[in-house]
Formats: sequence, structure tokens, C-alpha cells
Amino acid sequence: MLCSNCQRPLPDDMICGYCSDAIDDELMLAPVEDLPRQINSGLGGFSESSKHMDFGFAQEIHLQPEERVEQVICRKCNAAIPAGRLQCASCGYNPQLSREFDPLELDEFDGAMGFERFLMKHTSQNDPGNLILWFRIFIVFLLAVYIVTARDLISLVISAAIVGCYVGYLLTLGQQRHFHAGRSVIPSVILLVNRLSGWGGIAEDSKGLGSIITRRGGRFGDEDLASIEDTAVVEVLDIPSTAITDTGVLYLQGFPNLKGLNVQGCQVSDDSLDALQRVNKSVLIWR
Repeated sequence: MLCSNCQRPLPDDMICGYCSDAIDDELMLAPVEDLPRQINSGLGGFSESSKHMDFGFAQEIHLQPEERVEQVICRKCNAAIPAGRLQCASCGYNPQLSREFDPLELDEFDGAMGFERFLMKHTSQNDPGNLILWFRIFIVFLLAVYIVTARDLISLVISAAIVGCYVGYLLTLGQQRHFHAGRSVIPSVILLVNRLSGWGGIAEDSKGLGSIITRRGGRFGDEDLASIEDTAVVEVLDIPSTAITDTGVLYLQGFPNLKGLNVQGCQVSDDSLDALQRVNKSVLIWR
């Protein structure tokens, strides 16, 4: 049999003695145990350190053509939906669901914020409105039982006074806007209980260093909030009547684990606090 390269007869080991030392420019297949020897003998431009390189074992490399993912066209607004996105960024249309998709559908609390979210979380995710309704029914039931059992003028006067106080409360601090602002009975009780318990009912790490910051009045202001480096540690800011402004509230949007904020008596606007509430739905804000 002749050598395919130089056409000379091949010996029994099938290795040509004339051209075996020449480096083949074609792609070499395994085995490559003699690769360092061939490089050292065939190329003289390598440095002395390169002669001792360990080339290891040969590995096969398979190149596959890149799969092109075509963009999906929104059937509602005809905008292009980028690859990897589940819905249109313009109108929110989801081509897989064939309808608009609201991220609040994935919220287990139905988008509730602040105190409503807190009540739903701590009452088996019930509706806070129904809880308050049943609470009022229970109060009326107790009042009726008291009137029936007492049966005297004093009990009637006391019952009338209780009813009058409760109606006055509903017309003033019992309104929904006061509930969201933390000025009604339930938020006030939550504030009192957590202050007495060291904020253990709200903060997950109430004993951690820096997780609860308490300042009552004084010159604690926006610069102090901006100087907090580890914002992820802070869970409660009880800072009533301090020098905090809307600029400081804007800083608080970067506090991912903030769960309680008391800014009663501070010069902050409802718009800035509402913006913070939209960013962090679980934070309880006493205004």
C-alpha cells in the first residue's frame, strides 16, 4: 500500500517514514498524544516555556446554528413583542392568554395596600371590609344584650351615649381616608401594640441592629435617611415630628424591606406618601 501523501510504499506499521514528521495543515482528529512533539519539531519559533505546555486531552467542538426567535406581533395594537416577553409592553396584551394581563392577578392580597394588606395577612386573608362589618354587628349585639338585661334609665342613657360616640367616630375618624392615613382606631391600636412590643408584630428581625430606627422630634432629617448605607436592614422608621420632607420620603423608595413608617407631624405631602405606598404595598404608614 502506498502513502497517500508521498506515494511511497508503507511499512507494516502503516506509518510513512518520510512524511510522518511533517505537520498536517488539515484538522487533526484524536489521538493527540504526539501534539507537543510535533509542534516542537516542526516549529522553531516557540519559546522554551511553550515546549513544556500541557495540552491535555482533545475535545470535540460541535457548532450549531443559532436559533432565531421571531418577534410576536401584538394582535391588539400591532406592536412588536420582544423575544422572551410574555405580554405587550404597550397595551399589556398577552398572546398566550388572548387577553390583557394585569400583574395584580398574581397578588394573593388582590392589590390591597397598607393596613388592609396587614389585616388580610393576619386574618387568614379575609376581606377587611367584612371583618369591620362583623365587628360592628358584634358591638350592636352586645349593646342590645346590655339594654335588655339592665332595663333601667341609666342603661338607656349609657347605650345612647355609646351609640352617639360611635356615630360621631364614623363621621370623623372612622372614614376610609383616615383608615388609610393611620388615624382611625385600628391603625392607632396597631401602632400602640407594636410600640409596646418593640415592633415584633411587624418587623421580622426586630432585635437586629439597625432594623428599627426611632426618633421623636429633633433634627433628624433627609440627610440622615440618605446616610443609611444598608437600606435592606431597615424595617421600621418611627420618626414622628422630625425634619423629614418629601425628599426623604423619596429616599425611602429604595428601602426594600420597610414595613412600618410613622411620619405624624412631619412636613410631608400625601402625594409623596402615596407614591411610596404604590412602590411598597406592604408598608404601614401613619401620617
